Amino acid sequence: MKTIFKTMICALALSTSVAFAGPDKEAAKPTSFATGVYTTIDGKLAVTLVKNSNIPTTVVIRNAKGDILSKELVGKKHLKHYFRYDLSDLSEGDYTLEIVGNGEVEVKSFAITSQKQVIQRKLTIE
Repeated sequence: MKTIFKTMICALALSTSVAFAGPDKEAAKPTSFATGVYTTIDGKLAVTLVKNSNIPTTVVIRNAKGDILSKELVGKKHLKHYFRYDLSDLSEGDYTLEIVGNGEVEVKSFAITSQKQVIQRKLTIE
């Protein structure tokens, strides 16, 4: 049950950050690759990368301190790649997903939080 809440919170955090992101001169969308980032039903982070040209691309997950938790390199010959990250071992907090290729960077922020369980009380009259 805790995993379901984490999944819903991650999905909400990712969709909220994308929905309220306004156009920014510095945050221009990369033109040499496209990404899709979403959470799966089982609480994993899924990343789809489609490149427009033969360029090496790197996918990095960082914590709030900037420490690298995961780093994946997609070679020049791979134009499409799919990653699935299991985040169940990560503690609560803020994280970033960075996709870097051809001098362009796309950054997605996400948070891992858990929701408190509500204890339901039952009243019986005899």
